[in-house]
Amino acid sequence: MACPADHSGVDLRVEAAAPALLVLAQEHVDRWNPRAARDLANRAMDRADSCDDPRLVRARALTILAFCERMEDRYPEGVAAGQAAIELAQQTGDLATEARARSVVARILLTIGETDDAVLESRTALDIAELSGDLTSCMIAFTAFTNVCLAIGQFDLALEYCERASEIARMTGDDIACGMLMDTAGCVYVEQAVAAQESGDVTGAAALFRRAVKLSREAMLVARRNGHRRYEAGALANLAEGLAALGQPEKALRLLESWQADPELDTAYTLTHHLDTRGAICLALGRYDQAVECFAAALELAEGKKSAMVYHEHLAEAHERNGDPVRALMQFKAFHTLYVQVASESAQRGARVAAVRWETTQAHARAEQERARAEALSSTNLELSRRTEDLLQQSREDPLTGLANRRAMERLLEHGLGDRAIAMIDVDHFKNVNDTFSHPVGDAVLRHLGQILRTSCRAGDVAIRYGGEEFALLFHRAEDESVRAAAERVRAAVEDYDWNAVATGLAVTVSVGVATGSDANTAAEALALADQRLYQAKRTGRNRVVA
Repeated sequence: MACPADHSGVDLRVEAAAPALLVLAQEHVDRWNPRAARDLANRAMDRADSCDDPRLVRARALTILAFCERMEDRYPEGVAAGQAAIELAQQTGDLATEARARSVVARILLTIGETDDAVLESRTALDIAELSGDLTSCMIAFTAFTNVCLAIGQFDLALEYCERASEIARMTGDDIACGMLMDTAGCVYVEQAVAAQESGDVTGAAALFRRAVKLSREAMLVARRNGHRRYEAGALANLAEGLAALGQPEKALRLLESWQADPELDTAYTLTHHLDTRGAICLALGRYDQAVECFAAALELAEGKKSAMVYHEHLAEAHERNGDPVRALMQFKAFHTLYVQVASESAQRGARVAAVRWETTQAHARAEQERARAEALSSTNLELSRRTEDLLQQSREDPLTGLANRRAMERLLEHGLGDRAIAMIDVDHFKNVNDTFSHPVGDAVLRHLGQILRTSCRAGDVAIRYGGEEFALLFHRAEDESVRAAAERVRAAVEDYDWNAVATGLAVTVSVGVATGSDANTAAEALALADQRLYQAKRTGRNRVVA
């Protein structure tokens, strides 16, 4: 399985100021067009001196250049650009850019086999991204850490951070990132399925392959909807691999044949990925002549020794199965020759990367010593205090809805419910919403519910996302009639909302259970009672308030 990317062009408005050039460069990075991105980033570097803080512009431009070097497999150059970006970002206090630069360095280290360093770098990127509060930087850091976890076989952790990245993508409306992360999650499920097969768990492996197929199909449709050709092609190939693993090779081949390859639009990576996938399926079906043709075509288009090495190996196997040991031996010899060369060059690249990192680390250490002498301790403490306060605020806020989260509610109730009241609110048949309309629509429903609850609150009331599709309202006064009326207004507001604007045919209602401080001795007992009444509301027909 391969993670997706894209190749397309954006109009080069080269006369723009440096910040605008960086925005355009990032668009090219997102579309997997490194040449145009590199040109724009270099132009931004040239114009940095005309900006208020040239170091800030250069740090961001260097981060983009590091991405470009990684996309073109220029790993020592990518690490050098990333390390320079990190140093400038530290000098300017730009935590978001530092996190992004560290993320790309971590991905490069992972690619060249420096797994331990990749783990440390990606963890540092995570911490800094969360400290920065910048959602896009967090998404990039979570994605990098996902890939590191996938590489070291930590599949559960990979899925956790992939979901965290996906939640940010959904929050920010980044549909393309949502699709890419779906496909990434599909890659994780495939690795889990392969591990399950090797352990003899055939049923578990099939279930995991089905999950991977579902995610790859959704990712393919998202990419198609957004005109992201490379992501669509990658997800389609991954989907075909999953279908073949589920015993549907003919369907997989038809799917691959439906893709109209275009050498003018598709990169060599996309073309060879499809050919290699098709060859593997033909090999499994016993169509050895077709498999040979696919692998030979992939070899002809291969960019670089590493790709060519893989296709020589696959050709060797195809010829061997086809009863042609002479050609199989020739291909295996070619594979072995390239294997030795690739291993040697990989070691040399690793050594160059290590040298770059050591030199940068030494320079950074000297700069840190100078900066430590120059900075006042009080200023540092003030900044740390501000960041701590920001993190504390984030820890008490639900990122999807913007409401207080369960942790914040527990803090509000740590001294008991007192003379207040609590309403527990649950979305009726929410699983049906996800299953019928998709998980992105389900997330949209939760966001709109958060807004309804926020606007329905009386002065002093607090709206909370308790978890999943469950919400709460903490009323500052507990008069029975006013609380019941307030809860009823919320229920009616949800029922009367124009859900068709979210998805055609969508209807949403909620069930509500209410308890007051006088109903119980402790906050925990009041919550339990509100939950019981919520259950009673659901049991007696839903879309009602029980108080």
